[in-house]
Amino acid sequence: MKPISLVAAIASALTLYSAASVAQTKITYGSWAPSSDPASLGMKAFTAEVGKRSGGKIQVVNHFDSSVVQMRTVLNGIRDSLVDAGYIAGAIYQAELPIDSMITSYASIQANPLSISAAVTDFVLNDCPECRAEVAKRGVTALAYAGTPPFYLMCKAPVTDFSQVKGKSIRAASAYLRFVRYIGATPVNTPTVEVMEAMRRGQVACLVGSIFWLQAYSLWDVVKYVVDVSMGQYNNGLVFGVNTAFWKKLNAADRAAIVGALPTLVVQAAAAGNAKAQSIRKTATEKGIVWAKPNEKMAATIQKWFAGERKNIEDFGKKKGIANAGAILDRFEASVAKWNGIVSKAGGDAAAVQAALTKEVYAKMK
Repeated sequence: MKPISLVAAIASALTLYSAASVAQTKITYGSWAPSSDPASLGMKAFTAEVGKRSGGKIQVVNHFDSSVVQMRTVLNGIRDSLVDAGYIAGAIYQAELPIDSMITSYASIQANPLSISAAVTDFVLNDCPECRAEVAKRGVTALAYAGTPPFYLMCKAPVTDFSQVKGKSIRAASAYLRFVRYIGATPVNTPTVEVMEAMRRGQVACLVGSIFWLQAYSLWDVVKYVVDVSMGQYNNGLVFGVNTAFWKKLNAADRAAIVGALPTLVVQAAAAGNAKAQSIRKTATEKGIVWAKPNEKMAATIQKWFAGERKNIEDFGKKKGIANAGAILDRFEASVAKWNGIVSKAGGDAAAVQAALTKEVYAKMK
């Protein structure tokens, strides 16, 4: 065997040392969401961006699909440093995060994925110290939120009048429990993974849910009719909640790289949601699902329900012990109106919205 020269040996050692020393900070991220979920796609874009901004010094290791933390364990998982950061669905933690749950319940507020994602992020980081405080009590710092595309009323049979579902079982959760009762139907909380079989057996007539579920749970095999009007959306998934002690230990350069990449996470998660929703709708239509606008009577009923929701949400908040629920909702509504305007003016352009989010929110962070 030919001996290795001293120069070659030194060069090899230096290369290994350099590779090992580049990634100086590792962030372990945990999510219950599938790797194909828009929030996960946003995290992948964020991972690349933060690596670029840090010159490879920050490595984000993503664990999706509940592989490390689940929907019901992620909050404590971040607090206890099982992961450094993660995706928290506040609706699961009504006792721990009552303000977050109140904002979730205001699903009827009119927005789109880009505007609601930016609005909630701006609202929490700039205008809701109460929101930041309640998650801080759990050892978590809130840094980025993402909303979803619209939810729809999706049924096994055509619904051209709400009297057709009176007394029938409709799968719903959160704010949509109130809507189901409002139209005279019976809300049931069938686990999402069991809805297809329940509809097949006639135990559930409809569901109010995400368009993503048509694909994720094969509901397009049983759903034949969709009332084509937005029933609102999931407003405020905390897609980047980070362990507070971990965040404080990071040096200024690392925090700057992360903060600089967070607009990418928020906007790309929303954009991925839009793209996926359009793709699923196209496939669902090809499978024979009918998307039908509600008639005037149905539309009026939906709008009347929307109009009464603000009071319902405020009452919900007060029952959860939020004394200033009304004032918090006022600020939230103002943020949504602001970002609906920004997104409309930008023509829905993701890059323009990302620039606005950087200016309005993340450029102000220290």
